[in-house]
Amino acid sequence: MKHLNARLLFILLMAVFLLPGIRPGICQPTSETAQAPDEWITIDRIFVIGNKKTKEKIILRELDLTTGQTVTRRALIETLRQDHQKLLNTSLFLAVTLNPVSLTEGHADIIVSVAERWYTIPSPFFQLVDRNFNVWLTTENRSLERVEYGLKFYQYNFRGLNERLYLYMQLGYSRQFALKYVVPYIDKAQKNGLTFSISYSGQNNINYITRNHRLIFTDSLQGTYRAYLGKLGWNYRPSFYHRHALTLAYRNLWIADTIRELNPGYLGQSGNKQEYLSLSYHYINDHRDNIGYPLKGYRLDASVQKIGLGLFDHVNMISMASAYQRYIALGEGFYYAGAAEAYVSAPGRQPYSLLSGLGYHGNWLRGYELDAIEGQAYVTQQNTLSKRIFARVFDLHRIIPIKQFNTLPVSLYLKVYADHGYLHNSRPYALSDVLNNRYLMGYGVGVDIVSFYDLVIRLEHSWKINGSSGFYFHLNTAF
Repeated sequence: MKHLNARLLFILLMAVFLLPGIRPGICQPTSETAQAPDEWITIDRIFVIGNKKTKEKIILRELDLTTGQTVTRRALIETLRQDHQKLLNTSLFLAVTLNPVSLTEGHADIIVSVAERWYTIPSPFFQLVDRNFNVWLTTENRSLERVEYGLKFYQYNFRGLNERLYLYMQLGYSRQFALKYVVPYIDKAQKNGLTFSISYSGQNNINYITRNHRLIFTDSLQGTYRAYLGKLGWNYRPSFYHRHALTLAYRNLWIADTIRELNPGYLGQSGNKQEYLSLSYHYINDHRDNIGYPLKGYRLDASVQKIGLGLFDHVNMISMASAYQRYIALGEGFYYAGAAEAYVSAPGRQPYSLLSGLGYHGNWLRGYELDAIEGQAYVTQQNTLSKRIFARVFDLHRIIPIKQFNTLPVSLYLKVYADHGYLHNSRPYALSDVLNNRYLMGYGVGVDIVSFYDLVIRLEHSWKINGSSGFYFHLNTAF
């Protein structure tokens, strides 16, 4: 042990003398080393420092490099770059560096240095009930009655094993109580994990129909909606970039007689109560350089869900969805981002409570933020060309003593974009059929502001294909 500690101390003191051609935390070859003959390097040891809470095995799980491995110098440079980004994408750390230290010819140790995030976040919240801020600002006339408030408690990296515990208590326009526990790994190989969640929600006023692509809500009713939901999920991660999830869910939903009278098809043919089991599978292949605001790489995901497994006959539906996103650095601070998505479901007649489409779950064409466009199938394609005009890290340690918050990175991007798509509704109805079964397109200009803890602020001015336009505000990426 004494020998090991002395070795580590020596490595830390010599960390500035890195392998030729490798810069700390960046791992980019110089022109001189790029032209030099390649050589083989054996990794003797990997040291992890800075992890006060995160278990070392959770960090080593993300690395392609292992002790005893022999790689070429150029392969080492590329692998360090990839491992650096993978550790950042765990969302466990504010900063990561991987520095190789050469002690003898043909051998090296790797120092992995991390700065951990703030993991325990209890916070009161105040949010809007509407699908997005723009709907509340325009359609709902900025009504302060349409707000929800409560307490969120997030415990990230629980027990230092990247487990996540969520407690949620919401009051106001609607009531919701939820508990979720995510265990990413339950086996020694760290490939299999589990997710548990239960929730209750209740509302007095709910949207019972869609008219002119706007959700119509009840007015001053009491106790119109109650729902219970439980989920058990199995997660399988065979490699760094591939994830599989299988989820079994139970849902029990009740509505008041008034809702059934206003819309007899709200729960389909099941009257006041809708009860079902569902089974879903989701696959993700994620190669993005930064999950908060990607600039390079790609992401592919696909899912299938069966609602109604024979135990209850209230619902019998199946749906499939797939999405592909591509991010390209064009050079000189220019970036391209593109996305394509497709969704299809059956049968054609579906309960209003389960009907999906564009405008739901954060999925819409830019310019159509105010529209709820429902249907059984859709396809969309989105494009963004951006230019980074500002990037700086502000040092706030004299003002804020907490190290997880005393640096403030800020980047600004100017952008132009164009989205288009088509939604099919096999059973359109006169109340809301203007945007169904036809080509849609939106385009515009905007500014993205990116900061720490994956904060993204989008300010956009968009035009629809019919020439109407509007200004929109978002707190997340477009895709």
